[in-house]
This record gives sequence, C-alpha cells and structure tokens, in this order.
Amino acid sequence: MDKGTQGENIAATYLSQKGWTLLFRNWRYGIYEIDLIARDGEEVVFVEVRALSSAIPWEAEATITRRKQERLRRAIAAFYQRHPEYEAYPGRIDVLAIRLTRPPEIYHLIDAFR
Repeated sequence: MDKGTQGENIAATYLSQKGWTLLFRNWRYGIYEIDLIARDGEEVVFVEVRALSSAIPWEAEATITRRKQERLRRAIAAFYQRHPEYEAYPGRIDVLAIRLTRPPEIYHLIDAFR
C-alpha cells in the first residue's frame, strides 16, 4: 500500500472516530479530485490528506500551493454542481497531515484556507 493510501485510510478512521460521516473517498470529476468528503454536523468538509515521513515538518498546509488551492476550489464547485443535495450545507477545506509513525501522528487544520 502506498503512502497516500495509508494516509487516507488513517484519516478516514480518524474522522469516523470523531463522529463525522464519510461521504466520499477520492471523489473525482474530470481533472479534479478531492481526497475525502465528510459531514461534520451541518457542514460538508473537503479534506486534503498529506501523508508525511517523520522527517518532514508539520506545516503540511504550506505544501498546498495556491494552484492546488484553486484546483480544490474548482473541485468543490464541481462537487456541489454534481451533488445538489448538499448545496444547503456550507463547506470548508480541512487539511489532515498524517505522520506515518507507529502510532501515526495526526495534525488536523480546520478551515485551512479561509
């Protein structure tokens, strides 16, 4: 299993343990992709997962360039267009950095780019 898949599996488990409802994993539309989409109460949360080696610092959100942020925003717009049943729910982008140690370390940045 590659590092990205490991990180996404850990992130999905973490969010489920927090009581969130996982809606989609690796949601794709054309060139756009969102790692995880979940419901946290009345919000739809678009989660960017970063799997990190132990040598990389925690500032995972810094690895998400402006270009990647714009692609995420376009992916979110496409998601709402393809899934109008979620239009009534506000959305936000969270970043989950997973350090692949034993046990894994998790850094959760809520509403990363607002």
